[in-house]
Amino acid sequence: MEVQELIENTWLEFDDVTRDCVLLDLNNFIEFKSMKKPSREGIAEKLYDHFEKVELKNKADFNKLVKWYFKKINEILEYRIENAESKTHAQKYYERAVSISKSKQVSFQDIVDYTRIMMSLYMEAIKNQTESISDFNLSKDWLDLDQILTCIHEETIPLEGLNRRIYCFDTTDLYGYDSNILLILTLLLYKLNGEE
Repeated sequence: MEVQELIENTWLEFDDVTRDCVLLDLNNFIEFKSMKKPSREGIAEKLYDHFEKVELKNKADFNKLVKWYFKKINEILEYRIENAESKTHAQKYYERAVSISKSKQVSFQDIVDYTRIMMSLYMEAIKNQTESISDFNLSKDWLDLDQILTCIHEETIPLEGLNRRIYCFDTTDLYGYDSNILLILTLLLYKLNGEE
């Protein structure tokens, strides 16, 4: 998948790209200071430029960033899915999402499907404050964009071999993988939120 496909299918399809909430969420990753009046095309250009800088800084193409996106989201949820002899609803969908993440080639629709499944599972964990998910709601209406973005910034994962946890995302580097995983997630959540 190319960055152009992501931007064309998310940002350039949003109904109201100048809504304050959208701009505030994107402003965590991209600065709009030089823009007198943000526009759809102007911000799309900023997104292209931003992802190009990410590729150059990390010496990796966009597909590697997508693979990193899958890896980090998988890490957040892998220990929360209930393991039962008879596969649960959550297990079946989690395994489906993981199989998408392990595909050699992924399409934009694959990433949307993956994100919908994983963020629905994540919402189940957030709303019910559960460590073990066996059932969940796959409806897009269930996804609370603000709650997901707030909680995922604070998400921690166990540190192997030690009895402590570390933050899952280091957002201090705007051009690092972690910040851009959250940028991709933000764009995809707005996409899912805007679909009928």
